[in-house]
Amino acid sequence: MYKLLEPYGAIVKFLGEALGDNVEIALHDLTTPDQEVVAIANGQISGRSVGAKLSNLSIHYLETKQYLKHDYVLNYKTAGPDGKLLKSATYFIKEPGKEYPVGMLCINVNISDLEYITSTLNKILGIKETDQVEFKKDNPIEILSSPLDEMVDQYIKECLQEMGVPSYVLVERLKVDEKIRVVKYLQSKGTFKVKGAIALVAEKLDVSEPTIYRYLKKM
Repeated sequence: MYKLLEPYGAIVKFLGEALGDNVEIALHDLTTPDQEVVAIANGQISGRSVGAKLSNLSIHYLETKQYLKHDYVLNYKTAGPDGKLLKSATYFIKEPGKEYPVGMLCINVNISDLEYITSTLNKILGIKETDQVEFKKDNPIEILSSPLDEMVDQYIKECLQEMGVPSYVLVERLKVDEKIRVVKYLQSKGTFKVKGAIALVAEKLDVSEPTIYRYLKKM
């Protein structure tokens, strides 16, 4: 672990116990090649452990240099491997004299039960539900801990639902323009920033890897 991160690593367990087992705390060391998790508490929420790599959305935040204008990102939507809704926040750990952060401290709160209780109470009381701003549909969605295969399947499912394609239609049977829309959707989620994504998507769409690259060039 990078020396500057050691104090943060020491409080990860404390925060996990203090905030309860419904809150996951994860520390990423961005100075290493894999930028992996080096300390984590309540990892059962995302299914992650020490050594887990950055998620697609975390990669997106770094590539778009969110850390230059912000010290942290709050209230973005994530999902655990079991599909439970999480409310998340990321703090960029910076070292004086360096532009790129040396670490990221991430907090993920399981709010699925709270959402269900709130929704039920609203129905009982006749209160019209309104979406919270941070959970609006066009916000980026991060699927924590899911293997690449599961992540791609989830995003393809979301895209097909938006396109109105029946669930019984096989992905490989889609028309060319539909496959291009799927690739575009996956790109918007940062999928192709993850190693191995091109090959996996090509396999799922039953096309060649060069075809996926051609689709991407159309965007």
